[in-house]
Amino acid sequence: MTRRAASAVALALGLGGCTSIDPGPDIVVPDRTFDPDYFYCHVEPKFLFAYQCGPGNPSKGDPSGGCHFNASAVSGMALIDHPPVNCGGGDHPVDLTQIGTGSAAQGNYQAASLEMSTDYQTAALFVRPSGNSHPRAIFSTGDATVNQLLSTWASK
Repeated sequence: MTRRAASAVALALGLGGCTSIDPGPDIVVPDRTFDPDYFYCHVEPKFLFAYQCGPGNPSKGDPSGGCHFNASAVSGMALIDHPPVNCGGGDHPVDLTQIGTGSAAQGNYQAASLEMSTDYQTAALFVRPSGNSHPRAIFSTGDATVNQLLSTWASK
């Protein structure tokens, strides 16, 4: 038997038991965009700013120099300090220059969106500051304000 024929027989024997190859699941990262207006008017002021995620709270043991406002101190979700976006008490920003390309508010929206999920209770934005892999618990998983804000944002 020639070397070529032996190779063909070995290949045929090796493939004889295989009818197909399962490449596994087709992994697709969903292109999910969470409502930016809801973030600017509700999540950022009532959650990120109200719970002092950026500057931290030195009276509770947070380091001086800030938490998420100090990009070198956090491994993810670096935030930028800025005046609250004016939503006029409603659900949409009034001054669009506050949320324009390259604005601090837009940067915060993008950073928080990367940590958000449609199942907000599994989102890093909820899980980590509630005490998992975070320097300290910022809120409890039963916090009604956080649950309402994030569940609403997850559905928008």
